[in-house]
Amino acid sequence: MRATDSASIPASYDALASVHAVNTPPLRPIGVVASLLYFGIPSAIFTASILGVLPWMLRRGASPFVVLNVTFGVPLALMLAAAMIAYRLEDRPWTLPAFRERMRLDTPSRSAWAWTLALCAFSFVGHWLTDWAGPWLTQIRLYTPPAEFTSFQQQLFGGGGEFLGIHLSGQWWVLAYYMVMLIGLNILGEELWWRGYILPRQEVANGAWAWVVNGTLWAAFHIFYHSTLFSFVAMLPGTLALAFVAQRSRNTWPGIIGHTVMNGAIPVMLLRGILSG
Repeated sequence: MRATDSASIPASYDALASVHAVNTPPLRPIGVVASLLYFGIPSAIFTASILGVLPWMLRRGASPFVVLNVTFGVPLALMLAAAMIAYRLEDRPWTLPAFRERMRLDTPSRSAWAWTLALCAFSFVGHWLTDWAGPWLTQIRLYTPPAEFTSFQQQLFGGGGEFLGIHLSGQWWVLAYYMVMLIGLNILGEELWWRGYILPRQEVANGAWAWVVNGTLWAAFHIFYHSTLFSFVAMLPGTLALAFVAQRSRNTWPGIIGHTVMNGAIPVMLLRGILSG
């Protein structure tokens, strides 16, 4: 190789790095106070939808299936849209490579896959860390849920061959529809917002402990489920573990996969109902 060739290689790399630095806006920090808004506003929307709109719709005769789509689907769709809009507001190019880089959606490394498997395994045993506190913390009530919401949850998780008033035997479309809604709106909506967009900016402000802020506020985001203090505490091991793995691997895919596994109870219930009879 000629001397001029070897000298030009570092220069070309420096030039590419310079162009990338110019075209990639620096991440602005999100501190703890700002994080309260980034988590609190979606939480307020969900709480109003689930504890307010949901009972109102059921009292007026709306079918539970329609209620699910409106009161859960719409806020999740808004969260997914917020992640897209926030990305564009950072003045980044609307290209798939740039979006994947910003949202940390690159192909996971071997290490990231190992952390993902560990996270999925932890999702089955993590509750043991807090079960001992159940008898005491369950007595500390944070609010009394509307009767309509309690009944809706029983229909949602109750099983028995029915799902929100739909007889499941042979109804494969219910599982397909729910999986599209679960992964397309619930998982992607939350993970692109919490871990793809917010966590990297929290890392700028909070450094190595950003996952603690992210995971704790993600558990608090579910206030509409936390009728008792134990509900919040019981959720913390899973939310903290997922945020830790996302930060440790610097990749959003472990969170997407782990979140899907954590929310796998209903798809399994649907599959059993479809195969029954």
